[in-house]
Amino acid sequence: MTDIVGGILSQLSSFLPTKEVQTVVVKEVQEMALTQGRNFIRVAGLSGGLAVIMSAYGAHAFNSQTEDTRLKHVFESGNKMHLIHSVALLAVPLTRRPKLVGGLMTSGLLLFSGTCYYQAMTGDGRVRKATPYGGILLILSWFAMIL
Repeated sequence: MTDIVGGILSQLSSFLPTKEVQTVVVKEVQEMALTQGRNFIRVAGLSGGLAVIMSAYGAHAFNSQTEDTRLKHVFESGNKMHLIHSVALLAVPLTRRPKLVGGLMTSGLLLFSGTCYYQAMTGDGRVRKATPYGGILLILSWFAMIL
């Protein structure tokens, strides 16, 4: 019985790739993932820089004694999501579907944070009707990471 199992295992092992082949395949898959998602690393850098600029603007432009505190809260909410998702964009190349995840996250970020910034800076609340759609896209981007 042991000889039969050993014979079967030795025959099966001849079909398995060697360590060198496994190493090459793993490197190719990693390179492919990075290639597909490389632009999202650039988007993350741009978005992160803009998030810090907007944070500085919000800290200096909103004087809590003279401005509407509700608008300041809207601005800070948009900025917090902007910064968090800018960092999250760095992980996009590591996902199985970087174009889907990155597209959802970037769109959600623009829609959510963009409408928060616009309302806070102009006082015009009409665009805030689109904010929940941005939030939904951000949620979907996180769920798309598990696909």
